[in-house]
Amino acid sequence: MMCYNATMNMQVAKQISVRMKAKNLSILTLEREAGLKTHAVRNILRGKSKRPKADILQAVSDVLGCTIKDLLQNQEIFQEEDFSESKNELLNESYAYPDLYMDTVQFVNEILKQKGEKITVKQAFTCFEEIYLHSSQKDPSKVDKEFGEWWIDLVMG
Repeated sequence: MMCYNATMNMQVAKQISVRMKAKNLSILTLEREAGLKTHAVRNILRGKSKRPKADILQAVSDVLGCTIKDLLQNQEIFQEEDFSESKNELLNESYAYPDLYMDTVQFVNEILKQKGEKITVKQAFTCFEEIYLHSSQKDPSKVDKEFGEWWIDLVMG
């Protein structure tokens, strides 16, 4: 039997946050689509909910397209917080890597074609943006394919 603790609570919050971002969901939208009370997800993300009930985690995971186990596991999470600049700062920098952006678009299209998946235009733009920004911070000479595949799987999940 797994013991739910503060570290796990932080992990669940990170998983929910990253998966919400990948699906372009606000906290309010996630709560509504999951059929939860207002602030149910917000309380988990802020650490106020020390032991979220299984039915809440199930409702959240259903909307996010994952399992409760996915939310609880200590999976590697790529986050922009790994870098010194915030997303807003990155988006306001000069457009310095047009080749990287073109490579990112091509990479996303190839992965989607391989997987035979269809996503919305908004999801595609989110993939382009997140993978480009992450790659430009890691190594602007190439697309970070490991991150890219992980991100696309989150979006499609």
